Amino acid sequence: MIELINLGKQYKQKILFQDVNVIFNEGKKSFIKGINGSGKSVLMKLIVGYSTPTKGMVKVAGKIIGVDQDFIPDAGVFINAPDFIKSWTGAENLLYLANIRKVANEKKIRFLASQLNLEKDLNKKYKHYSLGMKQKLRIIQALMDEPTYLILDEPFDALDKNSRENVLNLLDNYLSENAQRILIFSSHNDRMEDFADHIYELENQTLLQIK
Repeated sequence: MIELINLGKQYKQKILFQDVNVIFNEGKKSFIKGINGSGKSVLMKLIVGYSTPTKGMVKVAGKIIGVDQDFIPDAGVFINAPDFIKSWTGAENLLYLANIRKVANEKKIRFLASQLNLEKDLNKKYKHYSLGMKQKLRIIQALMDEPTYLILDEPFDALDKNSRENVLNLLDNYLSENAQRILIFSSHNDRMEDFADHIYELENQTLLQIK
C-alpha cells in the first residue's frame, strides 16, 4: 500500500498542491492526469523520495519516505525521461544497470524487449535510437528487476499505436503475475483511462479521484 497523507508541495510562493490524501492499493493501476505544469511529475518524485514534501508524508508499506527510508523500496521508476549512456548499446546499458541489483539477467531483458519489438535493436548504440526506441528501453529498465511498485511518468510518449498496445499488454500481464504489485502512471493521453482501475486528476491544487 502507498499512502499520501495531507501531502503538499510548494515552490517559493507557488502552491502546486496541498492536503492530498490518497491510498494506492495492491493489484491496482492508477492513472494520474492533469494539464502541463499541474505537478504530475513532482507528485511522482514525492512518492519515490526524489523530492521532499512541504507538508504531510508518503508512506509505503507503513514506512515514511524520507524518514524511515530515503526512497521507495523495490520500485521500477521512470520520471522525466531518464537517459542512458549514448556510446553504449541498449543491451550494454541495461546489463550495466541489472548488475547493480543482480535480479535481472540478459534472458529477462531480451524477453521484455521481444514483447516491445525492440529485441533486434538491443545491439544498436543508444545514440542511434529513435525517440520511440528510447522510450521502450526506459520501460524495460523499469520492469526488468520485477519490482513491487511501478512509478511511470508519461510512459506512452513517442510511441505509436501498436507500441502503446504492446506496453499496455506488458503492464497488464506484469500486474496479474503478482497481486502485491502497484502501478501508478501519468499521461496526457485520455485514452489511457480505460486501462486504469482508478483515475485521479491534479486540479485546483489537489488530487481528485474521478474513477
